[in-house]
Amino acid sequence: MMCSYLYELAGAFSSFYEACPILNSEGETKQSRLRLAALTARTIKQGLDLLGINTLDRM
Repeated sequence: MMCSYLYELAGAFSSFYEACPILNSEGETKQSRLRLAALTARTIKQGLDLLGINTLDRM
């Protein structure tokens, strides 16, 4: 169940990232997109940690 959730979350974020540029946006739009990206990353990291899968801090 956790694996499916994380997989679907990653896919949804990937679709969002393709459709909604983050770095090329401005103002509050940029800030809200950056927050969404950070929260998504945190959620995926916590889920993988629960599964015992180590993650990288940076690529």
